[in-house]
Amino acid sequence: KNAIANVMRGGASAVVAIVLPHFLTRSLGPDRFAGWALMLQLAAYANYLDFGLQTAVARYLAGALEKGDHQQRDRLLSNAIAILAVAGVIAVCGLGIVAWQLPHLFRSVPSGLSGEIASGVLILGLSTAIGLPLSAYTGMLIGMQRNEFPAIAIATSRLFGAAAVVLVAHHTHSLAWLALCIGGFNLVAGLVQWAIAKKLLPALRFSFAFLDRAMTAELVRYCSTLSVWSFAMLLVSGLDVTIIGLFNFQAVGAYSIAATLIMFFTGLISAAFSAILAPVAVLQARQEFSRIRRLILVTTRLNSYFSMGVIVLTFLFGEALVRAWVGPVYLAATLPVLKILLVAQAIRLVGSAYGTVLVGMGLQRFGLIPVLVEGVLNLVLRVLGMILFGPPGV
Repeated sequence: KNAIANVMRGGASAVVAIVLPHFLTRSLGPDRFAGWALMLQLAAYANYLDFGLQTAVARYLAGALEKGDHQQRDRLLSNAIAILAVAGVIAVCGLGIVAWQLPHLFRSVPSGLSGEIASGVLILGLSTAIGLPLSAYTGMLIGMQRNEFPAIAIATSRLFGAAAVVLVAHHTHSLAWLALCIGGFNLVAGLVQWAIAKKLLPALRFSFAFLDRAMTAELVRYCSTLSVWSFAMLLVSGLDVTIIGLFNFQAVGAYSIAATLIMFFTGLISAAFSAILAPVAVLQARQEFSRIRRLILVTTRLNSYFSMGVIVLTFLFGEALVRAWVGPVYLAATLPVLKILLVAQAIRLVGSAYGTVLVGMGLQRFGLIPVLVEGVLNLVLRVLGMILFGPPGV
């Protein structure tokens, strides 16, 4: 149930990411569509300041509910919200600096477009900063194994936000207004999850009186390794569009189309695997390690079948897909990149179940060296690839 709910949640976001380019490539033009893609990538960096706290809340809440410890539950929520509020302030400051310096960082962006991209980044960054503390309630719902509620709230907000973007794009090409559509509905999703969590756990409450160093230290200790993982994943999959924008802004649009399809592919897999976090924490508390082992093997096998099927379909029908999706203009530049990324992601996602279970059992420190090696190598080789071969080199 939780895996299906998470796939619905991630699937809705991915469907939106796929549907929007079909309309925006036709209504915005190449430069504005590239600006849209760059704006989304820059603003998305604020989400990494979650520091894995949503995952930590889900894991620790599952354990607290199993033990019936209500005081631990409230302390967990209060400390998580406080940390995420600080992260939100950092996000706004960081993206404010990026927006201020954007014309100097991305010199190939047309001068008339820089201001719109900067405004969009600030709007999305502000909505993310406000939404970060609310994400603690997402973690609470996942910890209760009620994944269907975050799925419905987030999926609905994504769909309404996308519909608003399409409608607004017909009347104005302003990137700031498009950013307001996305950011506004994201905030609505956070508020809905807060209301649902309060209804399911009426006694649940946030209070400054529950803030204490011990719980903060415990969360920081758990999330410190997750933060390194998140940073490494940022190096792996979060800098592509930015790197290309730094060197060749005109190529951002075509590359971002391929990256969007990869996000759809990896998002479905990640959403499905995240459903096993809370059950793994419960199985660990019960010392049922044989069931955890079977869970890893079965999910890895299913994941591999799915990945191979997607690759085969792309190599057979990829050209027709891209042509129908965004038109022939982007075909020659997008399809080779898409094939490279699909094969690469299929290989690296074989380890998804192992990584997810490490996090669920609080053993993510054992994955530090692999993710750091992968992240640093990806960054160095992609910069070299861009210099030597252009976007396919990335």
